[in-house]
Amino acid sequence: MTARHDPDAPIFLVGFMGAGKSTVGRALAARLHWDFEDTDAIVTRAGGRAIEEIFRASGEGRFREAEWDALRSLHGRRNLVVATGGGLFLGIAQRAFVRAEGFSCWLDAPLDVVAARVAQEAPRPLWTGDDALSRRAFFERRRAAYALADLRIDASAGGAEHLASLVATAKRALWR
Repeated sequence: MTARHDPDAPIFLVGFMGAGKSTVGRALAARLHWDFEDTDAIVTRAGGRAIEEIFRASGEGRFREAEWDALRSLHGRRNLVVATGGGLFLGIAQRAFVRAEGFSCWLDAPLDVVAARVAQEAPRPLWTGDDALSRRAFFERRRAAYALADLRIDASAGGAEHLASLVATAKRALWR
């Protein structure tokens, strides 16, 4: 049996910033009575600095290394829902790790939806300026990697509980 078909294998939520990975992840973990981890929170705890500060002081490359370390720290965990950082699933090695460890679910939302959500949050290092064309290109480049996930859920409508229910139902269907 592969990890993705193991009922206790982790569920990794992937997608663009503002798609709702952390919010849906907490709701999904509560629904399943599983643990919840957020790779951004792991990076912040391990480094003792906010993500924006890591980017500013050490650059995106160092942040990606810390993010990869955070993901690897979850190796072998079961009964776990993981909200991944928006760029984590872009790397080939990271996608292979997720595939070997569990089940990936892309929370997909249109650019206008994620832009509105991100505007209400703390600043994001890679979401700066007002150039709509650059933001669209950035968004579309990432979608190509997210499309490699095991499952795609439209995260633009419905609350966290509804989306958590959709993910849980889809994963159960794979166990059969």
